[in-house]
Amino acid sequence: MASPSCASKSRASRATRLIRGSLAALIPLQIPTPRPWGPRGRAPRRERPKDGISPQVGVDLVPISQIRRVFKGKEALLAEVFTEEELRYCRGQRYPFQHLAARYAAKEAVFKGLGTGKTGRMLWRDVETVRSAWGEPHLVLRGEVARLAATKGLHRCALSLTHAGDYAMAAVLFAA
Repeated sequence: MASPSCASKSRASRATRLIRGSLAALIPLQIPTPRPWGPRGRAPRRERPKDGISPQVGVDLVPISQIRRVFKGKEALLAEVFTEEELRYCRGQRYPFQHLAARYAAKEAVFKGLGTGKTGRMLWRDVETVRSAWGEPHLVLRGEVARLAATKGLHRCALSLTHAGDYAMAAVLFAA
């Protein structure tokens, strides 16, 4: 008779196999698995994707207290960074600075995902977080940010937002 710990290991490994098998069906992109490092301490060169465009990721983590300190009572600064729709949505929430921080993190994550940071003629308001009918966040890119993404061949993006404790985080995945 198997001990309870063996039974739980068996169940855990079966669950892991099921999850691994089903994750591939959920991920719309084919992301290459990392290759081992070469003998000289460098990663070997990878082949370019067939379309020549690799997925790009941007992530940002922001302290909510810092966003509150910077933006509280500064309407002109809020209007410079956030769109009217973003401000309307966040002000309608119980804790508006949590939502403002998540949207600020999304803007930063977009700039990082494009590989530039906020430079040149890019405006904060060129990146807008909107909500679908089901409440999931989506990005709308405008102006110089949209032009840069199109120039790089990045025509689709996915957004994930979260906030917990004193931090808000956003992750953006760009794809061709």
